[in-house]
Amino acid sequence: MTRSIFYCLLAAVLLSGCIGNVQEPEYIDVENIRVDAARNLTNLYGDIRFYNPNKHNLAFKSGKLDVYIEDRLLGKTVLDSLVKIRKLDTFLIPVKIELDTKNLLSNALSLAFKDSLKVRLDGKITIGRSGMFVTRPVRFETKEKIDILNGLW
Repeated sequence: MTRSIFYCLLAAVLLSGCIGNVQEPEYIDVENIRVDAARNLTNLYGDIRFYNPNKHNLAFKSGKLDVYIEDRLLGKTVLDSLVKIRKLDTFLIPVKIELDTKNLLSNALSLAFKDSLKVRLDGKITIGRSGMFVTRPVRFETKEKIDILNGLW
């Protein structure tokens, strides 16, 4: 009995070591952005494109992220669709952000006149391979060029 427990623990340590050296996917850009506004609920949809620098296939299982624009909470997203990620290739993760419309409207004017915005993601994601998954913290920050007035003229 103790021998089988030992072998199970050894297998778990070896497998978690394989997952432990997974490199983080590299952010490329966001595409297919669209807004769905109802009475008191506004959702922002889009696809985030990443590159997998790993030499093995991965699977993205889930994630919970807070999205900040210029250090102000824009909204929250829950990612719960399994995405298969091929090695050394790009992939898309569909995102739905439930917007905090009160915060968004109170800051919209000041944000509209900037040419780029700081975007920050904070949360956790679950990724893995071969049926073994680990949860990793996410703290990602980038500057995104914007042109809100483009298309209005």
